[in-house]
Amino acid sequence: MVPPWADDQPQQALPEPLPARFKPFRQSLGSFVSGGERSDLQAAVGHYARKASGGGSSAARRMGGITKAGGSLFGVLSGAGVEGASTDESSLDLNQLSGLPCDQAISAITQALTPTDGDGDKIRAAMNHALVEALDGVETFDPSCITDDVIVDTMIGYLAESIFLQIVMDAGKAWNKAETATQALRAESDLRELIKVVVDKHMGSKMNSNIRSFTRSQMVQVERTAIMDVWKEWESYQ
Repeated sequence: MVPPWADDQPQQALPEPLPARFKPFRQSLGSFVSGGERSDLQAAVGHYARKASGGGSSAARRMGGITKAGGSLFGVLSGAGVEGASTDESSLDLNQLSGLPCDQAISAITQALTPTDGDGDKIRAAMNHALVEALDGVETFDPSCITDDVIVDTMIGYLAESIFLQIVMDAGKAWNKAETATQALRAESDLRELIKVVVDKHMGSKMNSNIRSFTRSQMVQVERTAIMDVWKEWESYQ
């Protein structure tokens, strides 16, 4: 059952979840965590895309709250108007954050854009991760630092990190296969990198050089399409 805040098409019934759908994914991921073999990681991602998550269309719907928040993040960074914006988002003026330490400005942005539903913690963490990476090296926040490249990098990083956090959550006890903290961190790093590369491949190509011409709703559609394209690629992993 998908919570109403997470599904962007609640009027359409989702397919019934397959029994024991997480088992092959968790077994392969556990093997990767303990052994570090790239083939086990790819097998785990393949099982996740095909069975555990129910395929690309279902995954895009289940991440509806995440893609909607991504549209809000894009709107604030690009100045894409206030249509469809929440009250907190509409009141967020990047110019008022000018001169703050960059980490404080990022915190203010993520706090204003984080919904109060069940995806809130994931969304806040993903936004923070993406902004910290995209603004790496910026010590004092200035709205002029939000270049087109920063917007593109932030949106790719946000979606990639959101997918990473969802997979980590669905992995359950598979992470317990790590014998040391270093082993667990290496496995997480490798999974995060695999996700980022594939999201970049499928999402980056959908954002043209005039990124500020996109609307919020167009960015949400870019995110949804990227999820389905990523899942389609992953479904071929054996």
